[in-house]
Amino acid sequence: MKKDKHTQEKSAWFTWKDLIWIAALILLVVGLRQFIFTPVEVHGASMDPNLQDSERLIGLKVGETKRFDVVSFHAPDADKEYIKRVIAFGGETVEYKSDKLYIDGKEYQEAYLDQYKKQLTEGELFTADFSFTVPKDRLFVLGDNRPVSKDSRVFGAIEKSSITSNAKFIFWPLNKFGTVN
Repeated sequence: MKKDKHTQEKSAWFTWKDLIWIAALILLVVGLRQFIFTPVEVHGASMDPNLQDSERLIGLKVGETKRFDVVSFHAPDADKEYIKRVIAFGGETVEYKSDKLYIDGKEYQEAYLDQYKKQLTEGELFTADFSFTVPKDRLFVLGDNRPVSKDSRVFGAIEKSSITSNAKFIFWPLNKFGTVN
């Protein structure tokens, strides 16, 4: 029995129309990955307990960086990526006094650290007292696990241009799926 042309086209694995849609989808994903978002992996304990070693995040490459955002950036002292929390901007003075954060003399609450401080410190200071004036066009960053974090207290303020993404969503492990605190 002879198949008509329409039946022969339907029996093909993919039609040209299907291939065009697949190619467009691939281009869209590659474009989004290149210009809009990037995967980020947490290495080490410097962001405990909010972000833990081997967790995977989606970071946005676009948008404004705000105080307390979690960002990934090229480490100024190593050939790797760090992930830390933005605390202060160029021209601001950041201080810790008796475990309280002050920026230009105004006290700021760090709710994302409250419970962890109580568990870890057992009455001792969570963050040693210090004062730092952030140079223009730079950012002061700290890890959430202040006693072990290598951050701006060690390597100084980072250049804004070194930021590779603003971490927004946790996608692995699945039990922590959601937004970054």
